[in-house]
Amino acid sequence: MIVGPVLLLAGLLIAAAALYFLRRLEALSALVAAAVAAVMAFLLWNSPLAVPALLAGRPVFMGQQIQLQDLSLQITPASRALLVFLLATASATFILAWRTYQGRTFYPFGLALVAFWGMAALMQPLTLAPLMLTLAAILAVFLIQAGKAGDTRGAWRQMLFPTLSVPMFLLASWYIEQAPLNPDDLTPYRIAGWLLIAGFVLLLQPAPLHVAMPAVAGQAPPVVAAFLWIGGQSTTLFLLQRFLVTYPWLTSAVDSASWLLWLGVFTALVGGALAATQDTLGRFAGYAAVYDYGVLLVAMALRSTAGVPVAIWLLVTRTIALLTLATGAAIIRHHMESDRLDRLAGAASRLPWAVTALIAGGMALAGLPLSAQFASRWALLQLVGEIDRRWSLILFIGAAGVLVGTVRAGRACFGKLSASPVEREPFGVAALSVVLVVAGILLGLLPQLLTGPVAAVILPLSRIGP
Repeated sequence: MIVGPVLLLAGLLIAAAALYFLRRLEALSALVAAAVAAVMAFLLWNSPLAVPALLAGRPVFMGQQIQLQDLSLQITPASRALLVFLLATASATFILAWRTYQGRTFYPFGLALVAFWGMAALMQPLTLAPLMLTLAAILAVFLIQAGKAGDTRGAWRQMLFPTLSVPMFLLASWYIEQAPLNPDDLTPYRIAGWLLIAGFVLLLQPAPLHVAMPAVAGQAPPVVAAFLWIGGQSTTLFLLQRFLVTYPWLTSAVDSASWLLWLGVFTALVGGALAATQDTLGRFAGYAAVYDYGVLLVAMALRSTAGVPVAIWLLVTRTIALLTLATGAAIIRHHMESDRLDRLAGAASRLPWAVTALIAGGMALAGLPLSAQFASRWALLQLVGEIDRRWSLILFIGAAGVLVGTVRAGRACFGKLSASPVEREPFGVAALSVVLVVAGILLGLLPQLLTGPVAAVILPLSRIGP
């Protein structure tokens, strides 16, 4: 019998190793990586967890636990939803990366990253799962550098805070193990609670620890940066939910909802304000993503019946918005040979669909009407307004900053070409931009299309357990 975690993780790592040797054949690598991720997502979503299924004539038990001494890996309904999301996002991103010039090593390392994120989502004990996120951050260094020597700030900041968080979780694990020895003494739980919160602050990297996102955006290929944010942040938030459900005393030991709300609002304000002042597409995209990430943290802080669905809704729609913005920025950066706003004049006449994707992605991250983010953002503002209307006002101010940055970036792309002639965007690249823009508008007009997928993961997510 084949065990689900082995099939999934070993399959991803073997495919990653094979693609590394085929990396010079970029088209083949991209298509194979996208196909592997898509097939695994389909099989995982459609295979039962409680009973064996047949695959190529052999029984596969997706929900079977695999035990390695004190470590265990098991696919649960909640982790399956996350894995399918990561695999589907990876599949789409590989196609985008192939057509937007993101580097040949992205495909093998991208599959390996999904495997590391998957191990973090499936691992027990929980306190060791952040170690896998640290390994993923180290692996991401190769994608951020993209074979370029010189500035390493983005790569360094990407792995700094996850590395610092690991001792916090290990020390908290020791206190959790000691607590049952003296049930009347709640001190170990309080200390463990503060250590876990400190560890998650380092893992989540809200403002003022947000420095990795703009640094990565300024250095890494744009689509690669978006992939790192989507996968890494989604997995980290999933782990946070696992901790809160598995250790109910954590909420009472530390007011997790309160500190997460404060951090989210502050992150959104900082990201929006700085997004309005950037002079490069990369750093604008980075700070716009910081704002949107702050909004997601606010949704996670709403530990109510409506809070979890809105957080899941935001997670899906922000993925489309980030990929749309990143695709436009990547095409413009490649053809204009720069992403400085003062060097983008004329881009709209030569790269109209790329500029459209850039503007549409920025407006979606700002939560404007007719964008994928509008319905979920409006629902969140209503929920936050019930707590304190000032929080809603701050989130609105942050959105205004992202909108100003989007207008500045879009305006810089008009005018006459100030440099040498620029090649027009290829048909395939333009088609991908159109698909992303149309998908965002469609979800903006018909947000009910996400009702089914969101409803399918709400119950498993609320019962995540160990």
